Amino acid sequence: MKMSRERFKEAGEFIKRSGRSLEAEYFRYLFEEGKEDAVIAETVKYQNEDGGFGHGIESDFRLPLSSPLATSVGLRHLVTVRGNKAVTSIRKAIRYLEKTFDQERKGWFAVPKEVNDYPHTPWWHFNEKEGMTVIDYSWGNPTAEIVAYLFLNRKFVEMLNIDELVITTISKLENKEEFQSEHELYCYVKLYEVLPNELKKRLEIPLTKGVQQLIQMDESKWKEYVPTPLGFVKSPGQNHFGIPTDKVNRNLDILLEELSERGNISPPWGESFYGDGFESAYEEWQGVLTLETLIVMDHFERIEKKKTKG
Repeated sequence: MKMSRERFKEAGEFIKRSGRSLEAEYFRYLFEEGKEDAVIAETVKYQNEDGGFGHGIESDFRLPLSSPLATSVGLRHLVTVRGNKAVTSIRKAIRYLEKTFDQERKGWFAVPKEVNDYPHTPWWHFNEKEGMTVIDYSWGNPTAEIVAYLFLNRKFVEMLNIDELVITTISKLENKEEFQSEHELYCYVKLYEVLPNELKKRLEIPLTKGVQQLIQMDESKWKEYVPTPLGFVKSPGQNHFGIPTDKVNRNLDILLEELSERGNISPPWGESFYGDGFESAYEEWQGVLTLETLIVMDHFERIEKKKTKG
């Protein structure tokens, strides 16, 4: 099953119409010969003077101040585009991350307490008694993803021992017996993808164990907010971490059906969290998730090719 050019165009128009300028420019860059500079320009609008990112680049919290989590999202865009104009922004973000590294935690807390002063979903609420959010119960979110971007840009890292940090990050996952957060594993997958083979092999064992513990294999539940095969496998050449190929293909089919029926992908966690002036975040997520789905479909060659003349 493939996505028709007509449906693909409709999904692209939805992103441009209802999503943020960031996702619109990213779509144009990936699929319409848009300029990487336009993506970079939209991304750095969320960057603060201290080098960190904020201002709702992660749609679930509207904190304008910088946070490690929001900075990981900003870097996710910049390292994908990687134009020359992105380098200055990447270096500034690394300076911020070096300054906010928590020596006792040997990593980063996701957000500061000021997140509570702005609209946010419940899972981003900062518990002042515990000194963190529920997200921080899982050490690797966002630390493992941040370490991936630091490893990729290690020539700019001055204050942290990146090799030591990589080993610490791998060891954290190796020492787990019970895995609670698929989002932590998503962060680890990003790290896995950038490591050299000898470290890949080491990380693959606990990562596969975690994926197999948490993944939902029941197709009837895939429209709920659960970890599905495509949460871990974004392209056909990627490590499947023990997920059967037929499950990956079935997940692709189900997402294609949703795109055909709706013209977009909506957050499976629902709209109820986005009231009281926070409604725009839900539309933003629709744009983000629709773009992410189109990227995956493109990787798996599930989009009909353009017809050529002659």
